[in-house]
Amino acid sequence: MIAISDHLTFIFDPGHGWLQVPLTDIAALDIEGNISEYSFIDGIYAYLEEDCDYAVFVEACRARNTPLPEIRERYVERFNRIRPCFGDPQFTSEFWDKLRQ
Repeated sequence: MIAISDHLTFIFDPGHGWLQVPLTDIAALDIEGNISEYSFIDGIYAYLEEDCDYAVFVEACRARNTPLPEIRERYVERFNRIRPCFGDPQFTSEFWDKLRQ
């Protein structure tokens, strides 16, 4: 079993939602290559898009027998979508390897 956060936040605005997950959890679950460009990164957290990437996270937890974190909800008037996306060239394999250390 992999140790990840025990609680996470689902952030949503009038149009969409994202699961806020520490990048270290993404690296621990080794799913960075499975996340779409519709999810964002801010340097500390990943914001997993609700329609596809949230499910990637859940499936990875289940596959590794890792308990799902408690999910808290937070509404915002406008989610900041001006962030780097998964797949941006700055997020190399070296970036993810450093998070795993």
